Amino acid sequence: MMPEWAHATTVDDSRYWSYVGDRADDAYRVRRDVRGFLEMQADANRSDLDGAELVVGELIANAVRHGAPPFGVCIDWHDDPPILCVVDRGRGMRPVYPAPDPQSERGRGLLLVRALAGEVVVDGPGEDHGGTRVVVALPVHRRDGGGSRAA
Repeated sequence: MMPEWAHATTVDDSRYWSYVGDRADDAYRVRRDVRGFLEMQADANRSDLDGAELVVGELIANAVRHGAPPFGVCIDWHDDPPILCVVDRGRGMRPVYPAPDPQSERGRGLLLVRALAGEVVVDGPGEDHGGTRVVVALPVHRRDGGGSRAA
């Protein structure tokens, strides 16, 4: 049963999950729901569910902190590993990976995401759209072996 605040659209419940909303406090709850979706199908021995949850949380926090609603989160698990996409409709940003100030409590989000998920694709605003889209492969693998992405 989906929480009433979530507006998920599913095509195949085991392969696709999504959320679109405009309230920041709802967006933060998505982290827990994504973890549940992944846990239902993940091979715990070959997956880093804690890392995946951290990646989701960092990217949602960035969208809420630096972007503007509506916020969108989707997972496409047609192949293994699952692909996470987080979007917002803010002014956009370019990816910057500077060494954070050791005294700062901020500035490590994308560095953590890169360390846990590998390549991070950031698509900023263009002539035909605003906002930012961030796409990463989550460090999770399906129990049944699922499909495999060609390297």
